[in-house]
Amino acid sequence: MRPEYTTCYVRFHEERCTGCAECLKVCPTRAIRIRNRTSIRLVDLCIGCGACIRACAAGAISAATRPPQQIGNGHVAIALVSPVLYAQFPTAMPKDVLLGLRHMGFRHTIDMSIFLEMFQFAAAEFIRRNRETGEAPWPLISPVCPAVVRLIAFQFPALLAHVLPVLRPVALMAREVKERIIPSYEAQGRQVALYYLNPCPTMEQERFGPDGTPLRHPEISIGINDLYPDLNQRIDTILTEVPPFSETHFEYETCATANAALVAMSGGEIASMRIEKSMAVHGLRDTVAYLQKIEMGLFQEVEYFEFRTCREGCLGGVLSAVDKYMARSNVQRMLHLHGLGRRVPGNTILRLYDKGRFKPDKSPLTLTRFFGDRKPALSLEQMVRIEKILDTVAGWGCGACGAPDCPTFAEDVVRGEAELGDCQWLHPSRPCMKATPDEPGRSSPESGL
Repeated sequence: MRPEYTTCYVRFHEERCTGCAECLKVCPTRAIRIRNRTSIRLVDLCIGCGACIRACAAGAISAATRPPQQIGNGHVAIALVSPVLYAQFPTAMPKDVLLGLRHMGFRHTIDMSIFLEMFQFAAAEFIRRNRETGEAPWPLISPVCPAVVRLIAFQFPALLAHVLPVLRPVALMAREVKERIIPSYEAQGRQVALYYLNPCPTMEQERFGPDGTPLRHPEISIGINDLYPDLNQRIDTILTEVPPFSETHFEYETCATANAALVAMSGGEIASMRIEKSMAVHGLRDTVAYLQKIEMGLFQEVEYFEFRTCREGCLGGVLSAVDKYMARSNVQRMLHLHGLGRRVPGNTILRLYDKGRFKPDKSPLTLTRFFGDRKPALSLEQMVRIEKILDTVAGWGCGACGAPDCPTFAEDVVRGEAELGDCQWLHPSRPCMKATPDEPGRSSPESGL
């Protein structure tokens, strides 16, 4: 048995697993299985929502992020800062947070404000033009939360055409760094690494190319909770000693408005986009429920949906360091101090829009190739057998078999990935669990297949 098992977004620590099966119940893609009570396996694709991490009281599941060690040691470290980071510190200003990151070893600290502003303008412009061209179906869906886009690709592929075809703010940031900052260090022969400071496990570690060779410039994900203790100490020192703000080379290395912090909250993305027919939905359960409604043809009168799988938006990310409601209060304080502003002229953004600078390199529709063929299609005979198994098992959906629910367990049995005897309610030593007259709808285990 492996003590640790890592996927693209999460890491399983099997020695800590108690077999409580809480992770099974919250996974939106029903990807997790438990074998022999403590052997956790991922049998399907993970979307990086972090729900299993939040549900596991034993700490058997963590994000597949890298600890913040040796930052800037032998390389130029560039931090792409999520606005959630500012919300973790009630008394510090964004400039103090960015300076604290530089004290930790980051050479550049890239704030999202400008890129968020550009994204919002481009998104509003696409929506305005779409009213005339009908290029995309209504309602359009925000691409900002990558877990939402992966959830749509996995569970609602027909809705991929609804995903707004505009580059996400973090993608705009990364492209700017690769085009404007990295080349100067390349000319000097220096190694560069991009660090994404994330509130959730929605980014894979990208250190190797398709051929298995190391990337020229590694892209590393660090959880805000891992970064917080060291950064908090450095910020305390900064607030006490009040040193001069260190030199910055680019305008987007400072934070002059609260635009980015606002977007960390649920509803913050659409707050300054001036789209009257828009809605914000947060939380995994509600996100799934509303996607189901959109798939059914509802809400066609709405132009734009802002979805976040985490409660309270990105402030509720599983890798945040402070309580989400405290973080929300901190964002509201920033809004009073900084206010909302525009740092890039609208006509400049419009020219970039017309040049195609906001068009994604890959359409969300390409995700269908990644998710679409994950399993062989079930035959009619297999589907009939699944129905027979469901008539036989008790139907409690307890997760004791290691699958999240009875239909998934029945499918696992048919596919040869589980045994019928794995169902605890069929075990011969538990006759008390047979159906009784006052329990209608539960078939007796003795009925057979």
